[in-house]
Amino acid sequence: MSTPTTDSPARIRRIYDRHAGLYADSLIAEATALLDAYLATAAQHGYGEKADEDGWLARSAAETVVQAHRQRGERSSTETYKLIGALRAAFETEGLEVVSTPVRMGIGVAPLPGGPTWGTAGGLAVALYVDSGWELMLNATRTTSHSIHAPVTEAGAAEVAQLVRGVLRGDLPDPFRRNR
Repeated sequence: MSTPTTDSPARIRRIYDRHAGLYADSLIAEATALLDAYLATAAQHGYGEKADEDGWLARSAAETVVQAHRQRGERSSTETYKLIGALRAAFETEGLEVVSTPVRMGIGVAPLPGGPTWGTAGGLAVALYVDSGWELMLNATRTTSHSIHAPVTEAGAAEVAQLVRGVLRGDLPDPFRRNR
């Protein structure tokens, strides 16, 4: 078992911050553990600190974890509805107001006072389909979507709600802003 280095989480976050999607803490922790294992293996083979000078081990760890959580095939509609229910409960636990949405298979969330706004959009919406992961979009009829990279589980729904709260409060970079 490798001992995490203090900069591995920061390196993984920097990689994910370059992408438009949002990344759950559990994925960051997984990628960090994988990077630390890569670095420990490199050290065992005599490569030491120079093993990842160009950052490809960090990029590999970050991408491997995202790929491992990508939806493959379809889940049942029963399971999808159960996860959407878990997301609704997680939004309520986070103190967010659930509102109606035109987004199919989505849950709308009202904007927060003092947080960012998106024109006439009534906050944000998160959708989950039988053949996809979590998708963040504006709570509007026509919108673009950004992936929320989080486990598609009830625990993942809680992480999604935390990420959405962070965007609504302005604590996280807004994926809908071009200059994020």
